[in-house]
Amino acid sequence: MHLRLLRPFWALPLLLSLACKDADTRSASSQEQKFQAKMDEGRALMASDQPALAAKSFMQASGMAPDRTEPLLQLSEAHHRAGNSGAAILALKQAMSVNPAETPDIKRKLADRYERDGLPRQAIAVLLEMREAEQLGDLDLLRLAHLQTRDGQHDAAFKTLERIQKNRPDDVDAKVVEAEILLAKGEEVLAAKLMDRLLQEQPGLTAARVLRARYFLRSGYAEYAQQDLEQLAPEVSLRPEIVTLRVEVLSALDRRPDAEKLLVQAVGQYPQNADLLARLAQTQLELGNPTEALARVEQALRAQPGSARALYVRGLIAEAGGDLPRAKRDFGMALDENGRFIPALNKLWRIHRQAGELNLARESLEKLVLLGEGSLEDKVTLAEMYAQSRTRTDQGLKLIAEALKQDSKNAHYLAIQRDLKKALPSKKPSGPVIMRGGRR
Repeated sequence: MHLRLLRPFWALPLLLSLACKDADTRSASSQEQKFQAKMDEGRALMASDQPALAAKSFMQASGMAPDRTEPLLQLSEAHHRAGNSGAAILALKQAMSVNPAETPDIKRKLADRYERDGLPRQAIAVLLEMREAEQLGDLDLLRLAHLQTRDGQHDAAFKTLERIQKNRPDDVDAKVVEAEILLAKGEEVLAAKLMDRLLQEQPGLTAARVLRARYFLRSGYAEYAQQDLEQLAPEVSLRPEIVTLRVEVLSALDRRPDAEKLLVQAVGQYPQNADLLARLAQTQLELGNPTEALARVEQALRAQPGSARALYVRGLIAEAGGDLPRAKRDFGMALDENGRFIPALNKLWRIHRQAGELNLARESLEKLVLLGEGSLEDKVTLAEMYAQSRTRTDQGLKLIAEALKQDSKNAHYLAIQRDLKKALPSKKPSGPVIMRGGRR
């Protein structure tokens, strides 16, 4: 007789529980495998240069694991590579809401995305928010000060830099940014001395070499700027702001075909950077290809509808085609987007003067000079306008005195000075008026 071992009734719930847990484990494992498969699929598509398809894979992976940031970060990069900057930024913002603990790192990526897309003000806003939350390290603070300087926020840049220099007054990287701010403010002698000292101490300091190249270009020594830029490491030479400087130097050296080649390469790497696209358009216009230039401008405005440089280049194309009203409108729109956009100010005051709109011409030229971007010729012209309109004669005399320091015997400068002195308001007698003469 065979004896059957009876399983006690109390064991049945335990067995059922174990069976359910085993099923849950298998389900979770299966879900994880599907998630990883989608992520691997997306990475493979990115590696084969199919970012649009990769974005779909990463989006599906995100749906499988909504509590993870990794697929959203990969999705952002895929959208960026596919030329969809808006979707790339949105994916980063979604990632921040998924895991607040990763927010500082994701915000850094967001600021970097804005900067690479030629949107410095948006990058500044993100970094300022992080600064107030005490989430910025020294490198982030230097980056913020640099962006503030490029946007014309000189006092704000010094304020940002103080956070580093209070603790380490001789920090080399901070000194480079300090020289950059001084140069932007027009304090060129101090900036030049600081840059030379830094490069004597550390010849391989990239930031200082780039800054000195910008100084040489601004001072009219493009060949020296080119020598400095040729010493940069290849891995930094295609950064957008360095490409911009290299293009300006090549244009100053009348090497526009080389500038076009460089910009085509850079746009291939940063297809959503409206500033680079607009610069490529301007170079193509200067090479006599207005049709190609207009196509690039339209591409830039699709990437960034309010791009001041793209609007400016569209104005240049209109001007080249003889449509001055359209050119004036586009230059004005560029200044509406960025009131400190120097190329548009340079063009606009000349167009106003050509149209006989002398007050508007004077206002535009005044702003250009006030921003520290007026050439000696611009300052002489403004002084002449003051003499002709008999307004702001004191300021006109200061401007013409600056020109006479460069050429004290210039007959044109001396004539303007005489006209300004004649236009000075006559001084009123001070004190009480004494009536002379006796009674009759």
